[in-house]
Amino acid sequence: MPSQHGRHITLCLCPGFPLFCVASALEVLRHANRFADRQFYTWSLLCEDDEPIQDSNGLWLSPSTTIADAVPCDTAFVVAGFDPTKIRTPKMSTWLRERASAGCLIGGISNGGFLLAQANLLEGFAATVHWEDFASFCVLYPGVTPRYQRYLFDRDRVTCSGGTSTLDLFIEIVRRDLGGDLSLTVSRQLLLQDQLEPGQLESESVLDGSHRFSFRVQRALSLIDPGVEQRMNVTQLAERVGLSRRQLLRLFRRETGKTPGQILMQRRLERARSLVLHSHLPIVVISSAVGFCSQSHLTSSYKKHFDITPAEHRRNHERQC
Repeated sequence: MPSQHGRHITLCLCPGFPLFCVASALEVLRHANRFADRQFYTWSLLCEDDEPIQDSNGLWLSPSTTIADAVPCDTAFVVAGFDPTKIRTPKMSTWLRERASAGCLIGGISNGGFLLAQANLLEGFAATVHWEDFASFCVLYPGVTPRYQRYLFDRDRVTCSGGTSTLDLFIEIVRRDLGGDLSLTVSRQLLLQDQLEPGQLESESVLDGSHRFSFRVQRALSLIDPGVEQRMNVTQLAERVGLSRRQLLRLFRRETGKTPGQILMQRRLERARSLVLHSHLPIVVISSAVGFCSQSHLTSSYKKHFDITPAEHRRNHERQC
């Protein structure tokens, strides 16, 4: 937990790290400081060899500290990209284990979860990684509970799948540290919700893809993804967007034609379908990974939604390939 004076975050960079994730995290923290009117967040960058490190685009970034000289932090994230199983970071892993023993929040961004698992820092925890490598993560680390979602917190571990989920994760960190109003201000500053037209009221509709949703429904939809496994209920969702439960349900029915629970179920099933068709994970693993309480619950819900069971869908797909 951060002190009342602030939070220091160390980003541990691995070779081929995704620069977008680093920039996303730092932009959220920079704007949070700006709108809080104080330097609540500070950060540092380190890497295994204490020398400039190359990202996935071939750009070089210099660490701001060495592992030996790194200041004590209360939060550390490992940022890793493709081929994480080929990365070896013995010094960084030792440093991370020391920070974990000191009670720090330890996290992985994109495929940073692989490095945490290699360092034995995710055993018994739930975690996610980039979706392209999710299936191999499940197979390689059976002691970790895999969750196929954008980001998740499990006690003093936090992981996210990378890309734009990094923005969502760090806005959630700001919300927990500095409150919902400030995190919403940062979110809007980064244009994560569509801007209102001049003179348009917040309660009026704004464009979101091919639909028109009010600002609060957009915000609630963005919160449903991280709640896939954590089973966020409607009352909690309403509190997060500043509405009563009844108001939120009314807005959802009017604008989406569905309840939040129905949309949550739809997203779970869409993720299950992706894993059924594009991985060799057992159905029982998939059911847990997308938030179902059992394989039978997934199978019955899947058949009701897609008119076919997961096993049948996989067999049909494999015959067609």
